[in-house]
Amino acid sequence: MEQEKRRPRIRRVVLALLAVLAGLFLYYYISSLFLHVENVTVQARVASPIRIVHLTDLHNAQFGQRNEKIVQLVASQDPDLIVMSGDMLNSDEESTEIVTALIADLSKIAPVYYGYGNHEKAWEQRFACDLRPILESAGAVVVDNDYVDLEINGTALRIGGYMGFYPVPHMTTSDETQQALELAFAKAFQDTDRVKLLINHIPTGWVDWNYVNKYPVDLVFSGHYHGGLMRIPILDQGLYAPYVGWFPHFSKGVYTGTLATCVLSAGLGTEYHIPRLNNPPEIVVVDLIPIIW
Repeated sequence: MEQEKRRPRIRRVVLALLAVLAGLFLYYYISSLFLHVENVTVQARVASPIRIVHLTDLHNAQFGQRNEKIVQLVASQDPDLIVMSGDMLNSDEESTEIVTALIADLSKIAPVYYGYGNHEKAWEQRFACDLRPILESAGAVVVDNDYVDLEINGTALRIGGYMGFYPVPHMTTSDETQQALELAFAKAFQDTDRVKLLINHIPTGWVDWNYVNKYPVDLVFSGHYHGGLMRIPILDQGLYAPYVGWFPHFSKGVYTGTLATCVLSAGLGTEYHIPRLNNPPEIVVVDLIPIIW
């Protein structure tokens, strides 16, 4: 008789726990659909403040028509320049309309500098098409194994782009001639007194291999890890990162060493329709300010 009384009680407890878990799942799923602005301040060798908006890993996601929610949010930040650090499209979708429309609208706000991710590289291979003129015609300055020099707010800048394990070239090609060109790019990019901004999609070298203490690059913009896909509540721990595995030590945030600082964004979209639980899509706003001695 006593055992029969316990069964409904246990059933109610189990149902209550399942309801709580379902509620938490729903809460984190809904919260992950709304754009979040992450503000970061970095001291650098600048004459006066420079504001940079960092976008990455859109993966053809859409936040309103023509991604108007992204455009409006970026405009409200009043940036001096905008960087896109790759995987803004999906390698298996031929149309580039989503990303080119976004570039066209953002370029009316501030100059857009676009570095490739692994999906851009794979897209070019899959469709046998050069993506650079498509992105440039939309209004972006594409930097892929090359760089541009410019001046903003009285500071001389060099902005370069590299997809893989900077400056190790085997990520992008097995061709020795191309590898030599990529190594030459890294050497030339660093050979300047200008403030160096590197759009480097894959952050592994900087945050996992201690590159922030090895290579003299003032500021690196990275993505690719998607903030660890899902983030464990309370612990704020990412679940998984490509090339690193489960429970990565680094998956989003700012990592500063003696020679470089890496801003690693959790990005905007997702691959394979994996929900971004407790990991809202983010726009990172980086304020470069003069070094305080």
